[in-house]
Amino acid sequence: MSDQNEQMLIDGVQDTAPHANGPRRMIARVNAMVLKIVFPFMAQEDIRYYLNGINIRPLVLEDGVMVVATDGHRYVVVRDQHGYAEEEIIVSIKKDALKSCNTKSTFDVMSNGSAMVNDETGQEQFIQPGNSLIEGTFPRIENIASAIGYKEGISGAINPAYLNDALKIGQHFGSIRFFTRDQDSPLTFVVGGLGDLEVFGGIMKMRDSFEQLPRWFPRPVPFELTEV
Repeated sequence: MSDQNEQMLIDGVQDTAPHANGPRRMIARVNAMVLKIVFPFMAQEDIRYYLNGINIRPLVLEDGVMVVATDGHRYVVVRDQHGYAEEEIIVSIKKDALKSCNTKSTFDVMSNGSAMVNDETGQEQFIQPGNSLIEGTFPRIENIASAIGYKEGISGAINPAYLNDALKIGQHFGSIRFFTRDQDSPLTFVVGGLGDLEVFGGIMKMRDSFEQLPRWFPRPVPFELTEV
């Protein structure tokens, strides 16, 4: 029975108890452009169901909210200075929602789990089906992210697809910088500001070794032996 209940939460079939009662109200709002930035870093159909969404958390010491997405191999963090969150939530994002997202639109999450993209006039451009709220505990990226000991540059084995997703974010913002500490620490990237949005992220390294040339590569020979 417990497994069935958990599955219902994963699929977002039922409203969760804290948000199912009372009048519907907005509990979070972020710039809709954030969805385009974080969606590639969000897990897809992961058994860790809480990773199949984005984490929206109100900032205590700064204005706005922090939005985080991770699939366990990389992460991205966005601060929306004008974003709002009544409480920390995890929200699923449908790919179709990205078509309506731009810097002038907003992504609004309601207390009953409904979520939609609205244009600058407040008109609904996309409404996600079902309950978008996901129950669970989102991992704390601050336990992984660090700038101590990092120097600018790229080193270590990096998944090229992950690197490409980071570069796509840089295309939106106009610039991107990479920082490395060692072969095992995440490759960190920071992009230039886009309005009121601040973005950085990290990509975990792949285990690889390149300490000597492969055996099939010819060994060096004296120069005179190479003459015809």
